[in-house]
Formats: sequence, C-alpha cells, structure tokens
Amino acid sequence: MNEAAADGNVRVVILTGAGSAFSVGHDRTIPDSDIEKSISLETEDKLLNFGKPLIAAINGYALGGGMQYALLCDIILASDKAVIGFIGPLVGMLCYVAVWALPAVVGWKKASELLLTCDQISAEEAYRIGLVGKIVRQEELMPTALEIAQKITKTAPLSIRYTKEALRRGLFDAGTKKFVQEALRVLVASEDMKEAARAFMEKREPIFRGR
Repeated sequence: MNEAAADGNVRVVILTGAGSAFSVGHDRTIPDSDIEKSISLETEDKLLNFGKPLIAAINGYALGGGMQYALLCDIILASDKAVIGFIGPLVGMLCYVAVWALPAVVGWKKASELLLTCDQISAEEAYRIGLVGKIVRQEELMPTALEIAQKITKTAPLSIRYTKEALRRGLFDAGTKKFVQEALRVLVASEDMKEAARAFMEKREPIFRGR
C-alpha cells in the first residue's frame, strides 16, 4: 500500500485473494499479544485514508476482518463463488470496521441483522442488499476489475482524489475510533475470546459465558 501510494504511475489498486478465498479473517491460533497489535487499527486507517481508488475483487470466502478490508474499498465486485460474512461475535470479537461502515452501505437494520446473527450470505444476497456492486463469473472477476480500473485511469487524478475524500469524510470520527479501540481491548482479554480459540483448535462449538 505504501509503495502504491508513493508511485505516481499507480492510479488504481485492486485487492483480491491469492488463493481460493479472498480472506477468512484473523488467524485464531495466534498469540493474544499479536492480536493486541491490531487494536491500533493502523491497517484500517491506511485503507480508509488511501488516496487512490481501491477495488475489492472478492473471489471466494470473505469473512471477518477480511470482509472488513473489502468494506473499506471504494468499489466491491464479487464472483458467483463468493461467500460473505461478518463473524466477529462468533469468535468473541467485534467487527470493528463493519459496526460503523456497514450501516452506511446496507442500512442500520440490515447491518444489525448481519452483525448480530453472523450469517454468511451469497454473492447474490450481497448484491441484492447493495453490499457488492456487481457479480460476475469467477473467470471474469479480474478482467472486470481491470476494466473498471481502466475507466478510472481515464479521469483526472486530482478530481478523483477529492471525490474520494469527500465521500469518506465523517465516516469514522475520533469518538467512534476511541470506543472501538476500548471495546477491542476488553474483548481481546475476555474469556469468551480464549474459549473461541480453544474451540477452534479442538474442532467443537464454543461455550460462551459473557465474560
């Protein structure tokens, strides 16, 4: 991202998965100390404030933190194989981007449904509620993303930068960020999150106790 931001020849960035999934979120087997590093929201800030257009090309499963990265992109495309879900509470965590960004995309009620039930939805459902802008066949995903990127490169870069900034102003204020960081600190230290990690390793359903 730093290299792309600094390179004057780069006009648009496309994010996609290197394998069969876009991203299935954070590794639940990593130590708590590593999870705590994410509380700074450094990566999220970098994506939110990135000055060039970002296109997410969702090629498979996009869950948890992975889908939140996609949500911070300006345009989201999905293949017909995509499965999307905000699964934070299933693993004792908070969908720390989706809680403020998702209502602006799909409305407060639908965002509440997705974030509280942790349902995983198809590309078709994501398109129906406005979460993704277009669905294409898997083999057409990257060509379509490139086609959109090429359209953007024909526009004035300065106009695009100001348009993007204007669209994003006010989305994530200081008060929201402070609350999200405090919530993450509580959740990372919680017994429920530790139980979710144990259950994942033991291949069983977690037993949450609200502490």
